[in-house]
Amino acid sequence: MDRVRALVAWVQRLSLEYQRSRVALAAGGLAYFVALSVVPAALAFGTLAGLVLDPDQVRAALDRLAERAPGTVDAFSPVLEAVLSTIETASASAFTITTLVSAVVAVYAASKVVLGLRMAMNTIFDVRETRSGLVERAISAVVTLVGLIVGVGLIVVATVLPSVLQWLGVDGPAVLTGTWWIDWVLIAAVVYLAVRWLLQHAPNRAEPVAWTSRGALVGTVGILASTAGVGVSARFSTRLSAAVLVFGTAVVVLLWLYLCFVALLWGAIIEADQRRDEAAAPTSTSSAGGPPPGP
Repeated sequence: MDRVRALVAWVQRLSLEYQRSRVALAAGGLAYFVALSVVPAALAFGTLAGLVLDPDQVRAALDRLAERAPGTVDAFSPVLEAVLSTIETASASAFTITTLVSAVVAVYAASKVVLGLRMAMNTIFDVRETRSGLVERAISAVVTLVGLIVGVGLIVVATVLPSVLQWLGVDGPAVLTGTWWIDWVLIAAVVYLAVRWLLQHAPNRAEPVAWTSRGALVGTVGILASTAGVGVSARFSTRLSAAVLVFGTAVVVLLWLYLCFVALLWGAIIEADQRRDEAAAPTSTSSAGGPPPGP
């Protein structure tokens, strides 16, 4: 009975923390800015990739990655196809004012995601923000630019490496196996590492996160469940299908992003609660069995 009471108290404590941190509003804002940055980022991404690759190479590299995705991701195929077409079209054009504007919009919107996530994590982990708003925005913009450059670099590697290996007579490594449950295990491992990294480095005060972190595990399971659940719902739910017909596939993407951010922030709440318990444990032990404090 005591364990049941402790479990109920723990759930209530987490629910109050969820409300205090305004997780629902934070997740909605983050999902909106991610969706806002997709198209301009695809334009800038395609143009940068087009500086070293031709459109057919870009398309082939991205198609190889998309076609091996697990089956439940099929619901997002219209969005993926639109992004691929945007990147392919942009890679065939020169660097223009439109590209520059797209890059600025993409960096602005994506930096809002980075900034918003850091602010949400700071609130959850009770980290006082000591940096100015301009410094935080500059850091977010730099992180976004680095991410864009790294993404282009990965596409270049994914395009050039198979050709080099084929020239050497070596079979290229497969990112995914084609077996759905093995692919999901691989994806789960990558998501877990990403969630654990975010829990450790997203707040302004970085603290180590255990490999067996309950928060990282809950965040990972929530993101995977959201991905699979939205994919299945979009395929079989008549209500969601009707919403897609009216508003387009953007409603599926926004719903998926919102649920993923909610799962991530729930993981942060659980991790923060576990840290508070660990910090309070020595105090409780010394007060219960240790010597009384001195004068």
